Amino acid sequence: MRNPFFAFLSLVFIITGCSNLKSDPAKSAPKFDIEIQRFDSAFFTLDTLHTKQSINGLINKYPSFGLDFLTKILMLKTPNDTTMVKAFYRIYMPLFKAVQNVNAIAIAKPQLEDAFKHLHYYFPKYNLTHNVIMFVGPLESFGNIVTNNAVAVGLQMHMGANSKWYYDEHIQTIYPAYLSLRFTPNYIAVSTVQNILNDIYIKPNNGQNLIAQMVDAGKLQYIINACLPKTPDSVRFGYTNAQYINLKKAESSIWEYLLHEKILYSIEFSDIDNFMQEGNQSSIFSDAVPSNVGKYIGYKIVAAWMQQKKQKGITMLDLLNTPSDKIFETAGYAP
Repeated sequence: MRNPFFAFLSLVFIITGCSNLKSDPAKSAPKFDIEIQRFDSAFFTLDTLHTKQSINGLINKYPSFGLDFLTKILMLKTPNDTTMVKAFYRIYMPLFKAVQNVNAIAIAKPQLEDAFKHLHYYFPKYNLTHNVIMFVGPLESFGNIVTNNAVAVGLQMHMGANSKWYYDEHIQTIYPAYLSLRFTPNYIAVSTVQNILNDIYIKPNNGQNLIAQMVDAGKLQYIINACLPKTPDSVRFGYTNAQYINLKKAESSIWEYLLHEKILYSIEFSDIDNFMQEGNQSSIFSDAVPSNVGKYIGYKIVAAWMQQKKQKGITMLDLLNTPSDKIFETAGYAP
């Protein structure tokens, strides 16, 4: 797998409806074909009477991901640990069967193809894979992974809001209801784009202040929106529809609060946590507003900057590489 090992767990509530961008420069770009590979089916049709031989065959068919699945997802000390492989096989077979009834792949494939077309258009030099591997792993493990030659999607994280598997007492301690309600097939493309962007651009990790973190998140959100023009805004941002509507209404008040409290340049954990941490609701503003409002404000700052005439022709890679403080200082953002 690529280093670092990227993983992202789905964090969005899916709603109906769609908000298109004003223009889509990649609309006429050539289709980017992807190949869906069913590692999940290959694993759950193993011959458990000849487990070791079956594992070797699986690794031969999926030489890179097969080993990663066994050692990094199942966390086996050795890929030939047949006892643990059979234990996982037995426990998760019912979940694998439940996944087949969700039909997540049929929902996700056209969304992924559109997303990959846009990613290839905006980042033509990036070695974008054509391979998407579907797997079923532990619920406590990875939901989306960028490997050396594929994107791997954990279908166990996309079974739908009402899946009984997310309401197990143990799983609820890992994924509270406000997260598990968001594990739907429609979010596969969003999490995939986010993960690929994390592979293209490693965000600074040098004690950034609040506004820098907001703008960095805004950069990625701006590109996610551009790569998924047919996806509803709330889905792209990871808010519920009601949260997104309420956040738009509260934008000016949130900005006024940031200015009044003089915390834009704060490096205090509590200030950053209040604006950037995922959670059920904001600890500062209305209960109807999501906790991570900083991403939305950062996006609005980036959008204001990108709409300036002097940014005409700037690439998405240029946007990622432009210092966040420069974007903020010259954006002229005024909600």
